[in-house]
Amino acid sequence: MRARLGVMLATAALALAPAGCGENRPGAAARTSPVPVGQPRTAIGRAVAVVDVSLAEYRLAPARTRVARAGVIAFVATNDGQLRHAMQVDGPTGERRSVALRPGERTTLEVRLPRGTYKWLCPIGDHEQRGMTGRVRVAE
Repeated sequence: MRARLGVMLATAALALAPAGCGENRPGAAARTSPVPVGQPRTAIGRAVAVVDVSLAEYRLAPARTRVARAGVIAFVATNDGQLRHAMQVDGPTGERRSVALRPGERTTLEVRLPRGTYKWLCPIGDHEQRGMTGRVRVAE
């Protein structure tokens, strides 16, 4: 009985194994086709916009931007400078802040913003006072 059960389990395992997975035949090229992805998925939901922000000494680029629709906005912050920087957006429910980024690092800060104008800045040290500040206008 045990031998028969072992044969049945082995047969079931072989039947469930993916066929051709990892096969690499000479002359067989991988083919892909681009697929539209729509709105980017975020941790909060679907982003209505993605805003790329460059952080460097002592500026945010762009310093001012507009977003057409209110909702979740994904701010993709890249540290293009030589010092540590971070991204902060002062929204209606308070401050949302990214982690501190070393030179060359990138992070995404997702913030739900209703219609209005909001301040964004680098919250590290005196970076805001030295010019790392700006505004984002949402649905205005």
